[in-house]
Amino acid sequence: MLCRARLTLVAAALLALGAPRGGGARLLEWYTAWVSTAYTEPLSNRTVRGSAESGRYGDSSPKESAQGLVGIPRGASARHMDGCASDTDYDVPLPPGSRGPPSGEPPPPWIALVARGGCTFKDKVTNAARKRAVAVVIYNEPRFGNATVSMSHLGTGNTVVIMVGYPKGIEILEPVRRGIPVKMTIGVGTRHVQEYISGQSVVFVAIAFITMMIISLAWLIFYYIQRFLYTGSQFGSQGHRKETKKVINQLQLHTVKHGDKGLDVDAENCAVCIENYKLKDIVRILPCKHIFHRTCIDPWLLDHRTCPMCKLDVIKALGYWDGECSRVG
Repeated sequence: MLCRARLTLVAAALLALGAPRGGGARLLEWYTAWVSTAYTEPLSNRTVRGSAESGRYGDSSPKESAQGLVGIPRGASARHMDGCASDTDYDVPLPPGSRGPPSGEPPPPWIALVARGGCTFKDKVTNAARKRAVAVVIYNEPRFGNATVSMSHLGTGNTVVIMVGYPKGIEILEPVRRGIPVKMTIGVGTRHVQEYISGQSVVFVAIAFITMMIISLAWLIFYYIQRFLYTGSQFGSQGHRKETKKVINQLQLHTVKHGDKGLDVDAENCAVCIENYKLKDIVRILPCKHIFHRTCIDPWLLDHRTCPMCKLDVIKALGYWDGECSRVG
């Protein structure tokens, strides 16, 4: 019964972990992003290109492509690139010979590059979108290396939002800070689906596990108590059998020979083994005068204490009680 209860708890825990939708476990869907960049080194006139599936779309971001020149918060050092101020302006280096848009016309497509931290993801995206950025790229903190995380930024409209690792962010930032125009293209990467466990399910599994452990501990205590009691009874039983054996050894023994009075060797047999008595057989004579082979009756009396034929309690008949060596009367 206890084992069945433990198995039931384990099954319940596994169901909680494996339930895809109903028991608290839900599906998490996210997309990687392709990040491609290109810029020209002024001194060597060499075009530097890079492309990697190194970004991750924000939870509320449209899963769409975007492209434009990279812009960074104006006057911000590498340590203050968060873009959290509501009046943040952005510097967008333009190709040589290019002019800014005429007054009143929208600027050419550009993408804001900002650092993680300092404020919410939504604030960063909203501030950049207010300056008409078509996308926002947030690079992670140094301690996370190349890792990216999911970003919650509800209410940011159609602005494409992705995160890249710290090394990738610095790689893009470095030429922009030197005033070099960097063209970026963001493309939709791989769709990922994974299950994750809600806090409610974790609590349920923890409670089930603790309950299972308590039941297991109770079962072990019960088992060892029973074993202790059984061992004690075995010791007692062995002691009882030793006393009974001593009493049985006091019963009369006789060696069968011709002319025994009251024993017809040719006609009588042992009621235990159903074999005729033979000359020189050693027999045991009980208080009720019934006769048996010693090798047959001794084990019987050790287990049953009674004559196989008349059911006389041999031990009591000899004046002993329950195998104890205290003679009655």
